[in-house]
Amino acid sequence: MSLKDKYAIVGVGLTKIGRRIPGVSTMGFTLDGCKRAIEDAGLTKDEVDGLLVCMPSQVGERHGWAGRVAALLGISSTFTATVDAGGATPIILVQMAAMAIDAGMCHTVVCCYGWQNSPVDLPPSLPPGLEFTMPYGDMAAIPFKAQIAQRHMHDFGTTSRQLGAVAVAFRKHACLNPNSQMYGRPITIEDHQNSRMVVEPLRLLDCCLITDGGGAVVVTSAERARDLRHCPVYISGMGQAHSAEFMRPWRDPRLPPIEGSKAGDMAFRMAGIATKDVDVCQLYDGFTILVIIELEAYGFCKVGEGGPFVADGRLELGGELPANTTGGLLSEGHLMGMGHIVEAVRQLRGECGERQVKDAEIAFVTGYGGAPHEYPPTLSYSTLVLRR
Repeated sequence: MSLKDKYAIVGVGLTKIGRRIPGVSTMGFTLDGCKRAIEDAGLTKDEVDGLLVCMPSQVGERHGWAGRVAALLGISSTFTATVDAGGATPIILVQMAAMAIDAGMCHTVVCCYGWQNSPVDLPPSLPPGLEFTMPYGDMAAIPFKAQIAQRHMHDFGTTSRQLGAVAVAFRKHACLNPNSQMYGRPITIEDHQNSRMVVEPLRLLDCCLITDGGGAVVVTSAERARDLRHCPVYISGMGQAHSAEFMRPWRDPRLPPIEGSKAGDMAFRMAGIATKDVDVCQLYDGFTILVIIELEAYGFCKVGEGGPFVADGRLELGGELPANTTGGLLSEGHLMGMGHIVEAVRQLRGECGERQVKDAEIAFVTGYGGAPHEYPPTLSYSTLVLRR
């Protein structure tokens, strides 16, 4: 039986975010995000009986992280878990919450994330396989995405200026968002082109921000949602796909370039909509090239046409497909994609002021994570269709 529109997001919250926010721990940001979301829903902690938490990017003995969050919030939970799928996790938490409520394990679930970059625990050893790639400078996500960008440029003629169009569009939106890290700091294509090269062809302004902060959303049944403070935002569609696609030889370039297309198809099919029905997108934008590839994989344009698509201003407010209306990971802040869910809800409630998409009724949200820079290279994709 489909879960379409049976569950809803009824509360959202984001903490203050920034590159360095001293005096607040990872746990502190997590708790603050939860508190804000619960209050936004018009609930008390005693009315929450489920808690799902993104695994912090720390190492060592971290068992029971979600249980500690619940204990410090004072929540008596019948469904609690710590989940890790990288940047795909926040959306997966929302999906798990709906399924847990449907299974009768709980009735109201907080899904949350928090992170403090400094100080960060140091790993006791290298991740698997990194000893083979580190000597060549291939560490973490930037070199990996740079290779993907080079291949896209080779196959389809995508240009650096087209990557820059993504960065410029999202920065315009960030300048309308007082909570963004880049509020009041607009950029131009020329600024993008003049920013330093990090890993060719990716420049500094092609890469997401380092961010301290936290956020959370509250999920409950559609029936219960009708009696709460805000107009419910219904979970109409959801999807996932997990693969080790880059262990295989590069496929036919005419095919969708990522397995994530399956996650998009699943969500659209459940919701009973097509891409043309989407009013606003919140696309996982760890890097500008990822936005272009997602647009192709999820069917908003044909494979190979992502570069021209974004260059025409379609992603900007007032464009055909307004996207990442807070500024996204590139210009608002990197909250593992939790900020994307929060913004989608706020857009559908009509709460976004200058950056509000007129008459927004359907939002599409994506997540992306995994360990593509370790062995074996794995990737996770997650999708949500939300409806006012």
